[in-house]
Amino acid sequence: MNRLLFQAACIALLFGAPSVAFAQKGLTGAQLTQLTGKGITLTLGGAGQGYQGTLKLSANGKGKGSAVTDAGDKISIVGTWTIEGDQFCRAWKDLNEGQVVCETWVPTSAQSVDVYNGKEKIGVNSW
Repeated sequence: MNRLLFQAACIALLFGAPSVAFAQKGLTGAQLTQLTGKGITLTLGGAGQGYQGTLKLSANGKGKGSAVTDAGDKISIVGTWTIEGDQFCRAWKDLNEGQVVCETWVPTSAQSVDVYNGKEKIGVNSW
């Protein structure tokens, strides 16, 4: 029971008070920094998403991981990342021709987000 209360307190600190808009707004820059700033390993995709994998974001702004599509294609993820404003910006060497892509992370639970590039949902991350 104490663990459940602790998790609820952490969620409240990370995302603020719950509201109807909670699932519709992206994480703020401060929330993204709190989540990723010390480094984190993300689970990418999952059942029903068309791909799954892992991505380690290091505190020094480097990222490395991989994913496999449902068709068996392997995706290598290596590059750099930053928080700019209220977006997670990344430049992965073998994706998007190495160009910077800035994403909005919209919470779907206390430990997962839908990832958007503009209005297009491009993925799911969890931790």
